[in-house]
Amino acid sequence: MGISGQGGATAPRYRDEPAPLRWPFGAIVALTAALALNWALAAALPSVLFSLSSLLLFGALLLLVARISAAGLILLLPLVITRGATLVSLLVIEAGAYMPEVNRLGAPGDASASFVAFTALFFLVFALVFRRFERLFLAYARSPLLDQVVAWLGWPVVALCMALGGLALLHGMQSGFPLLAGVDRFLYRREYSSGLVLVLLDNKFLFAAMLGAIAFAPRYQPLLKTAAILTFLALTALYFLFGDKFFTILAEVAFFAMPLLLARQGRLAGTMLRLAVPVAALLCAALGATLYIYSGYGRLPLDRTVTLVGERIAGQGELWFVASRDARRVTHWDAHLVQRNLDTLGDKSPPASAFTNGVETYYFIQHYAPSKLAQSFRKNGGWVQLTMGTEATALVMFGYVGVAAIMAFLGVVIAFAALYLRRAFASAFPLSLFFAVWTFLQVYFSAQQASLWSIAAPGQINRLLLFVTVEIILLAVNRAQILVGWDRMRAALFAARRAA
Repeated sequence: MGISGQGGATAPRYRDEPAPLRWPFGAIVALTAALALNWALAAALPSVLFSLSSLLLFGALLLLVARISAAGLILLLPLVITRGATLVSLLVIEAGAYMPEVNRLGAPGDASASFVAFTALFFLVFALVFRRFERLFLAYARSPLLDQVVAWLGWPVVALCMALGGLALLHGMQSGFPLLAGVDRFLYRREYSSGLVLVLLDNKFLFAAMLGAIAFAPRYQPLLKTAAILTFLALTALYFLFGDKFFTILAEVAFFAMPLLLARQGRLAGTMLRLAVPVAALLCAALGATLYIYSGYGRLPLDRTVTLVGERIAGQGELWFVASRDARRVTHWDAHLVQRNLDTLGDKSPPASAFTNGVETYYFIQHYAPSKLAQSFRKNGGWVQLTMGTEATALVMFGYVGVAAIMAFLGVVIAFAALYLRRAFASAFPLSLFFAVWTFLQVYFSAQQASLWSIAAPGQINRLLLFVTVEIILLAVNRAQILVGWDRMRAALFAARRAA
């Protein structure tokens, strides 16, 4: 990654900045028409075929997002994974799967078709905003001084990850690993874990991003890059032992691979093909561990294990399914739920307040979960939630128009969080990566779990303001050093011309 002199002496820029975009308006219009037709037909003629067509349209959406911004699609991978999984879940539900967490039996309908339509709005707004501001966010992301600091921090970062992994391994060997002991991972974290183990488990995406930034950066020596890759693999194995499941591991792998994919975004298809075998092997291991967990740690027969896995798959899309059945309104305003969400913002512990007030996915636990299961959720005190609640909660509170408005808003917010992450990966500065990954995850949780507090609570906003202040200082330092070097080069060039 070097500096280009195009654009004049006051406009140095990086060579890997995106080229000006010709917006694919025709493709956007065509996809919009296909989504609308798919939804209309699914509502008029309910059939599993429209669940399949929704999956195909999701694939077309991803191709369009990649066409607008390959870097944007790479940074969107965690949300691509969860939205794709939700569509697979809705396919299973609309084929008739039972959903024990909401005590419903699935049936054909327009849940898949409507979900992919709102996902398209979300992703397209994201892609357009991301591409529009990507060049601006990459300006002065690096400087010779910052590059030197980053090079010094390579081994300490890997050593820190190794140390945390080693301490977690020792703790697991002493107290037992949830996967091997047959202990629920949430119970383990609440009752048996240590603070250092929780630091590792709660920040796995951050450590994956930092190790990926080292493993795939050309500035580091091969030994350090190999150490980063081996540390990542060892930590991933530890996450298995501590009970993490398939989609969590998949998201962790996505964060680790982001720096490599960003560096090769111009030849993304070939890179993905080369990564297919090792990624498939890692995912097979994750799937095997997940099946082992759902088999009661090897105690249940195969048919019961398959049933439990099917119910878990159905759990990914169940909230949208029940909301799209029971809250089919074009517009709505639930003042009571709105106020309860706002009440969580001023609380000292917004997550606990959300649980107490019955907002986010807790709303569906209170209204749909069988009594025994609801009691179990209450006993866990908010440690366990249902998944994928944002679209469903928005539909209950605001109707379909409200869902569209919220998903468009989240597309903008996620775009700026991803732009911050894009800049952090370009600089590879560990402190910036820490801030950027944390910021991205707060918006990610909001887009997944309907968590308003994660992006709007005063404490969260204060943290973001601190991050912005630090980044402005780094920007000023980088810009000053680059422009001084640029002016010196101009002066030397001018002197050489005069001497000639």
